[in-house]
Amino acid sequence: MRQLNVENELRDVVSRIILQVELATAQGRTDINLALEDAFIPILKSVFNLPHLINLNRKQKNFPGIDLGDDYDRIAFQVTSTTALEKVKSTVTQFMSRSYYNTFDELYVLMLGRKQATYSQSAVDALLTSDFSFDCKKHIIDLGDILRMVGGLRLAAQERVLTEFKHILGEVDAFNSIRAETIEAPTAITTNLQQIKLPNAIYVAELTINDKEVIARAKQELNYRGYAKSRKSVVKMALLLNDVLTDAWICYDNKLFSFIDIQASDLISIVDEGTIERLDVADLADSDEVDNVNILKQLLWAETRQMLKGRNVRSHPKDGFFFFVPDEDGQELRKESWVGKASASRTVYAVKYQKKDPEKVLYHQHLSFDVTFSKLGGEWFAQIVPSWYYSYDGFNRSYWHEKYLSKQKRLELNLSVRNAVRFVAFFLANSSGADGGEEMPLEFGSLLQFDVGGEADETLDEGDVSLADYDDDATDEEVAA
Repeated sequence: MRQLNVENELRDVVSRIILQVELATAQGRTDINLALEDAFIPILKSVFNLPHLINLNRKQKNFPGIDLGDDYDRIAFQVTSTTALEKVKSTVTQFMSRSYYNTFDELYVLMLGRKQATYSQSAVDALLTSDFSFDCKKHIIDLGDILRMVGGLRLAAQERVLTEFKHILGEVDAFNSIRAETIEAPTAITTNLQQIKLPNAIYVAELTINDKEVIARAKQELNYRGYAKSRKSVVKMALLLNDVLTDAWICYDNKLFSFIDIQASDLISIVDEGTIERLDVADLADSDEVDNVNILKQLLWAETRQMLKGRNVRSHPKDGFFFFVPDEDGQELRKESWVGKASASRTVYAVKYQKKDPEKVLYHQHLSFDVTFSKLGGEWFAQIVPSWYYSYDGFNRSYWHEKYLSKQKRLELNLSVRNAVRFVAFFLANSSGADGGEEMPLEFGSLLQFDVGGEADETLDEGDVSLADYDDDATDEEVAA
């Protein structure tokens, strides 16, 4: 549970940093990186194992071209809030012209906002000589890449990095607060944050199951083979043994939590009826205890998972993202119709066949998305990050997933990513009631907008959430080619 709490907090804090940096950049405040150079040193020391990393601007004021360096392990970093190719080229140009390759073997460009899907390697290669190499895929990184690296550290190290990220978030908030007064706000930008309406109550009760007995029964009655990897697995088996199929619950500290009234549901079959308690959502949402807030976040995710099951959207068992699957057996193409400013459709699942042998499946392509939950300014939001998932059988990850994903991202423009966010937001907002026609406790609303002064603006109404300006089918054909 401690590990999961740290992972949830890391995603939450890093997502908020990225959002704040992008807001500052939209305002033209691209100097935010100057306030964060020192703050990233402890994190980069941990994930890259660079104990001698220092701020080069402390050695020489305005050290040209690069910001951080470890001349012992010979690695340098440029920290920037600008994500354009021109910034990369400018950095590489200065690195080469000043012969920094005599001191550093590797150069990383750390982007504080989300990096582009691809960068032109040929454009960078034109700036290089045989003395130095720079791989755009490897050496251009953003906070999402850092977050994945942190996932490979030991728990204690992850907790230290989390503390540093929290400090950085405070620095970013302070920077925006100080600079906001001088910035005009002529336009608005749309975020990937979707407003949500929390249920009023959470129900909790003590579990009464005996793990060994549940596993033994599961082997006999459910044809279960193997061993339970977690308490959650045992609770899931106990529910299945009682013909309870819902996933809208979590277990923590031998307690079952759900937005569903346990007393009036089949969940009562595995709890002590006398311990059932009703809590106000605010008891967890506004709590100063990290565990309480994380219970709420996990419960929101579990409720979303249950809601999407009825729409044939599955969650990945290991990585937790959601992906579209066929509506029925044998379906090879699934499109979802939706209405924004105009009627539109989007391909969310397709089977791709091999060119050499058209009867053999090359891969199954699924529109996928991550959903995480966070509290900003007293309100709760779902953060949507769209992507693609490639399976070999409609569910299990293809061995070539990363290769296919890289190719897909090279075809996508920022516009297509933004519109994918809008589509997913629309889909989520219109998925309530999908589970047996019953109203779901969790409601997804509109995407949030900010004016470039950094203040919340009016949210998009349903008519604004559309792909009216995006030819989705044309992109599908482009991918197929």
